[in-house]
Amino acid sequence: MTPDKANPVTPDAEEALSPEIPGSPPPRESVVSPEADGDRLDSWLAHHNKDYSRSSLRKLIEVGTVSINGTVTKKAARKLSSGDCIIFAPPPPPSLTPLPENIPLDVLFQDEHILIISKPAGMIVHPSPGAPPEGTLVNALLGHADDISTVGESDRPGIVHRLDRETSGVMVVARTNNAHRELSRQFHDREVSKEYLALCHDVPEKKSGEIDLPLARSFTDTKKWTVRHDSDARQSFTAWKLKATFPDLKKPVCWFHCFPRTGRTHQIRIHLRAIGHPILCDYLYGRERKLELSQLGKNQPHSLLERHALHAWKLHLKHPVNGKSMRFEAPLPDDLEPWWVAATQEDMAESP
Repeated sequence: MTPDKANPVTPDAEEALSPEIPGSPPPRESVVSPEADGDRLDSWLAHHNKDYSRSSLRKLIEVGTVSINGTVTKKAARKLSSGDCIIFAPPPPPSLTPLPENIPLDVLFQDEHILIISKPAGMIVHPSPGAPPEGTLVNALLGHADDISTVGESDRPGIVHRLDRETSGVMVVARTNNAHRELSRQFHDREVSKEYLALCHDVPEKKSGEIDLPLARSFTDTKKWTVRHDSDARQSFTAWKLKATFPDLKKPVCWFHCFPRTGRTHQIRIHLRAIGHPILCDYLYGRERKLELSQLGKNQPHSLLERHALHAWKLHLKHPVNGKSMRFEAPLPDDLEPWWVAATQEDMAESP
């Protein structure tokens, strides 16, 4: 296949492909195999660069970070030929240093030592590679208070524990370094009690149970974790109770009340899937990306669910300075409250 004559190497393109841009990762060079003859460029790149999504690679192709046989191409759909030499020059990683932003916070409690907040679904806890360095909980915290602990990594001041991006609910944040160290100790020693509500597929035969399955990162998808029984897997334990069922839906759905005793990445999501009850709208471990309550049963209200239905409901800890036992509860957000009412026929505020 002949190179793109319409896209000769320009000074800007050469700079984009140069390995000597300060902070840039080294270029990645590969040769197209006979088996990949005829593949689209963006598809081929996604297969060989698992740390990038196909959509992000399309954008990088369009700004001139890829060359074929020495010539820059900006055509994501270009067909490749066996023997083509592909050079991909990843851009420098964005700065992860968080800046203060005026983002509203739902504060459940605060004093000079800690903040207790209810994190909304869709908010990332702290900046991370591959995600924008703005709009995170850390940005909001820096905009809310001048005094946030500086223990730990610079991109996550005050952060003692995390919730997944699409998980809503209660979190504790440290305002002082001493509070941070003591809270971290409590989490490490499993002295903090956490309770979650999860909206799941199907109804279990038992009313309660325990899940003791070790977890480790997936070999095939770096975004996922999975149940594994090898030396790299970490002990993971979740107890659960059946909280509520839906009497009049076309498909069986129920509320799980979960009590994780460990805090592994995606733990509750993976554990519930492992026992046959994936969380609704979990794009990584579930069956669908969105679900409308009104389409599942007669006389049900309109409530479109577009994120995994997991909510950090309650948090029990000791105050890091005075040792007082403290319990906090985050009410269900608007996208989950109608599902709770449909199952229990009562508002969350009325539930024990």
